[in-house]
Amino acid sequence: MTRRIALALLTGLALLPAVAAAADLRGRVTLADGRPAANEPIMLGNRAVGRTDVAGVFVLSLPAGMYTLTIKGQAVPIQVLPNGNRHDVHLK
Repeated sequence: MTRRIALALLTGLALLPAVAAAADLRGRVTLADGRPAANEPIMLGNRAVGRTDVAGVFVLSLPAGMYTLTIKGQAVPIQVLPNGNRHDVHLK
């Protein structure tokens, strides 16, 4: 009886959907004049997912995929790779 319960639990766990692992997206945001976009929130939809530091640098942890982030009111399409990547942003 105990074996059946254990087997049922293991089978049930195998059927759970895989959780997408997050990858690091790193980059630097600069303004049109080349200065860093310091302390700016980075939005995904209506939710803040990060913020730049005083040098305009950011690190986000997101599952791999395509995203449109909003920084200083500008839409920025970004792809996050499964192993992480760098994407610098130059705002207009």
